Amino acid sequence: MKTLPLLLLSLLCALGLAACSGGTDSTTAQVDPACLGRYQCTGIVMDSVTMNPSGKWLQLNADGTADTFLSEEESEAEWRLNGQEFTMTVGGQTVGTGKLQGSTLTLEMMGMVYTFVQEGADGQQDTDSSSAAYATFTCYGNLYAVRYPTALFQQDPAGLSDLYSADGTQGWITKLSTQERVTEWLTGFDEKAQRSGVEDYQSLELTVAGYPARAIVYRDGQGWHSEVVVNFGKDLGNETYPMYAAYLYFTGQTYMSVWSDQVQGIVNSLSLTS
Repeated sequence: MKTLPLLLLSLLCALGLAACSGGTDSTTAQVDPACLGRYQCTGIVMDSVTMNPSGKWLQLNADGTADTFLSEEESEAEWRLNGQEFTMTVGGQTVGTGKLQGSTLTLEMMGMVYTFVQEGADGQQDTDSSSAAYATFTCYGNLYAVRYPTALFQQDPAGLSDLYSADGTQGWITKLSTQERVTEWLTGFDEKAQRSGVEDYQSLELTVAGYPARAIVYRDGQGWHSEVVVNFGKDLGNETYPMYAAYLYFTGQTYMSVWSDQVQGIVNSLSLTS
């Protein structure tokens, strides 16, 4: 938009942009300078899953254009305000709607709800530091996602289904695509209780994302392990990515690092996105 002819920019200004105060007609109001500037992203939520907003931002310019960095590269859009009602467009097509209230902008785009705070506003740093402490994990066609603290786990860029931590805890998540595979995995749980070298075997019944789940915790010569099957009871995928259950596996050097409150939080944050 920065390369638009001056005549077109003049036409946009003639149409008018709504003031931040929202007290006048949006076709005649002038832009309140207090609205302008850079807004740092402090939160992203999709299907109740919290994503890491770190490094994302949006800048509102006086000429009605907006510079954004919400994906892998900077892009441009247009914005307008009517009272507190905020609209973002690209090429005349609406791509996002939300509200600008004081120094906080909420914007819904493509199924994701973004929260932005204007740079220099009170409380911005507190919100940033809290939100940036989490990341999300998604695999197998966006069938499910897991929210986990980045201080404990990091996403493996090579595998996309592996989780690991600096203290020796490792794990991965996979799908069970048939009811037969679910039965096979649960039978394997019982077999481990009788396996030579397995000690301190425990079996736990859980509820994960509203679905019944079974977990086992045991120790062998390699350390502590935990396995979880979340049984959805029916095909929650599609022809390309069928999934009847999710299987999660964690192993680590100590019991607490395998089945700690943080790991239980990861399991309990499992959510379907299909």
